[in-house]
Amino acid sequence: MDCSDTADQATALHRQAVAAQREGRVRDAVALFQQSLALRKDLEVYLDFGALLAALPQWAPAGAVYAAALKLAPGSPDAHYGLAVALHAQGRPAEAEPHYRAVLAARPDLAELWNNLGVALQEQNRSGEAEAAFREALSQKPREAGFWKNLGVALEGQDRRGEAAAAYREALARDPQHAVSLNNLGGLALAAKRLEEARAAGRRMAALNPADRFAWMLLGNAAHVEGRWAEAVRANAAAVRLAPEDPGPRNNLANALAESGLRAEAVAEYRAVLAHRPDFPVAEVNLAEALRGLRGQRDLAEAEAVLRGLIGRNPQDATAWRVLGLVWMDRFRPASALDALRRAVVLAPGDGAAWHDLGSAATLTDRVALSVEALRRRLRVEPEHAPALAQLVQQQKRICDWRNLEEREARLVERLRGGAGGVPPFGLLSAPTTLADQRVAAERWARQKARGVPAVVRRSGTAGDGRLRIGYLSADFREHAVAHLMVEALERHDRAGFAVTAYSMGADDASPMRRRLTAAVERFVDVRDRSDAEAARLIAADGIDILVDLQAYTVFARTPILAARPAPVQVNWLGYPGTMGADFIDVILADAVTIPPGEEGFYSEAVVRLPHCYQPNDRHRAIAERTPSRADCGLPEDGFVFCCFNSPYKLTPALFDVWARLLRAVPGSVLWLFAGDPLVAANLRREAERRGVAPDRLVVAPPLPQPEHLARHRLAGLFLDTLPYNAHTTASDALWAGLPVVTCQGPTFAGRVASSLLKTLGLPELVTDSLAAYEALALGLARDPDRLAGLKARLAAARTASPMFDGDRFARDLEDAYRTIWQRFGPAGDRP
Repeated sequence: MDCSDTADQATALHRQAVAAQREGRVRDAVALFQQSLALRKDLEVYLDFGALLAALPQWAPAGAVYAAALKLAPGSPDAHYGLAVALHAQGRPAEAEPHYRAVLAARPDLAELWNNLGVALQEQNRSGEAEAAFREALSQKPREAGFWKNLGVALEGQDRRGEAAAAYREALARDPQHAVSLNNLGGLALAAKRLEEARAAGRRMAALNPADRFAWMLLGNAAHVEGRWAEAVRANAAAVRLAPEDPGPRNNLANALAESGLRAEAVAEYRAVLAHRPDFPVAEVNLAEALRGLRGQRDLAEAEAVLRGLIGRNPQDATAWRVLGLVWMDRFRPASALDALRRAVVLAPGDGAAWHDLGSAATLTDRVALSVEALRRRLRVEPEHAPALAQLVQQQKRICDWRNLEEREARLVERLRGGAGGVPPFGLLSAPTTLADQRVAAERWARQKARGVPAVVRRSGTAGDGRLRIGYLSADFREHAVAHLMVEALERHDRAGFAVTAYSMGADDASPMRRRLTAAVERFVDVRDRSDAEAARLIAADGIDILVDLQAYTVFARTPILAARPAPVQVNWLGYPGTMGADFIDVILADAVTIPPGEEGFYSEAVVRLPHCYQPNDRHRAIAERTPSRADCGLPEDGFVFCCFNSPYKLTPALFDVWARLLRAVPGSVLWLFAGDPLVAANLRREAERRGVAPDRLVVAPPLPQPEHLARHRLAGLFLDTLPYNAHTTASDALWAGLPVVTCQGPTFAGRVASSLLKTLGLPELVTDSLAAYEALALGLARDPDRLAGLKARLAAARTASPMFDGDRFARDLEDAYRTIWQRFGPAGDRP
């Protein structure tokens, strides 16, 4: 066959291919194009064949055909165009770009091609060049809404949001139904917290097309930003129904469920997201966070496994490291948590949340200096972040670092009064706050912790034998100050009238105190490894009548257990000297000193007062027989010993001024303080020197076992109390050991506990009402050994004569209070 016959046959086959394509016989057309090209390489055939493949669309084969055409005719604009489109459609914009440019060099009047080039550049994050291409397209076709939308995207990529919004509005002016421009305009409004504008865009999109999932996603996101969780759930659920295979709407729905407190439902949705798209790091991190919220050990183990898998694939994922650190904190592995959070801040030094979490982990490992530095870094990112500011203030107090403290405390109180949430209530007890401030902070904290927590189904009725079922909830059933106060009261409960269960949320330290507590109650139930919901269901199933929370807002609190209302009556007592601000806590137990008549309005709970001090004590606390020598304790052989074994965070600059004046006024005297962290001693000695007191007149008392700690009190002359947060257990320790306590009664519950103890003991003259009177009393006693000796003798007698250390009497008073509480607040059908 000669060349002319081959050419004729190729041409015939080309015509047949075009005809087959026109008739819809695609498979025949493909075969005929291939046969034609096998006989003769022809540019027109390549272009027609490429167009057929692109229309199918089969982009990779189409690209190969156009590439072959370019080898045959390197200057062909049509081949360049076809190859550009095919490459672009395969997600290869960088390879498509030179072919777009080759066409435009020959045909600069093609507006659509300038637009395509702009899209390819934008997909490479070259927003400035993309903007130029879109503007060229618009110069030729200024009424094309899609071009204006694309210009808006390029402007957004350069963070020129105002100009981007103007571009989207231009698009809508030319096409009022341009949904993508509406969505993008709504997204800009959302980012700027112009929530009504964002909602208006979403509503308009939904009106144009009720099946537009992006409209519902925009409405859901707007509701989410505003904290309207139920609305966010509804809108995102609508988006999921419209696009069940799209992980984006489902992830948003899960986020809204998690924020509304419906963590179990959120977990199910995150799992569904990952079933559709296993490699979705955002959803994996979110799933781990939701599992953390359930708090069960199984949930935490799953969260850890999810994060380990993610980090195994991407060790540079800072967020995964951060959340893994939080999981390890929840699993009581603070050293591992610290390591993970250090990795997080190295990978993302601008992430304020990671610095905040590092500060929390450092606190748990007693790395207070690291905690302070991490929290300072957090505040550099967001200077007005109230939770970080509150934590920084508390950590500075823990090491007596008073530099800028007064200014920071003032800012914190100002932020609280200005409406800031997320301020931990406990830290405010030692700050210059009022009862009103403390209630406001507690109410905000309670709402946050209770959000979305469903109520559990309770058993009705008291024990079948007629006894009241009392449950005590605490993480401190171990070697802990609360346990030292509480243990005898538990032992002395009348088991004929009360069925007592302890629910332990904390670690088993295998201490003698843990064994004694376990034996003190009828049932001891460990709920540490149970989720909040599981623990609440267990308490409810046990038919507890009165659940007494000994934790409140202290470390290891699990407020959602109480928010689920597992008992018909719930009481705040002992662990936290203030209101919980929660509608799920009915009663606070106090006395007439800690909450005097007339102050009930500062407490969300009903106030029930015990007849003497609200604080129990254990008269069986052992005091070591051997009294250490002064030399053993680092004390001088002579000289008066002022003592304060309160936690360092209770010390204040104003109080330290008083103590410095006392040391100057009593020659040879020393101040004996508790300091577990060496930074405390260093900072206080610096403060002493600034006040004209030799640093060596401060003596540090290290931690000791309880019997030895009590015995060393015998070496002191006088215990000096703190303000605004008094000595509580430490005051009981001193008084039990025979050491008088001088206190100044404060304006809040936390500042009145020592007063209550002293008045119960019959030593009201040791209670003052101002720092000036406090200073004068302490100085007078230090200078009058006979008067001090008389006080010690009265104290020794009061140990056995007063109600303070009478465990049986306290137990009866407490049980009377429980009967009163049940009569007033128990379900009407169950009241005796």
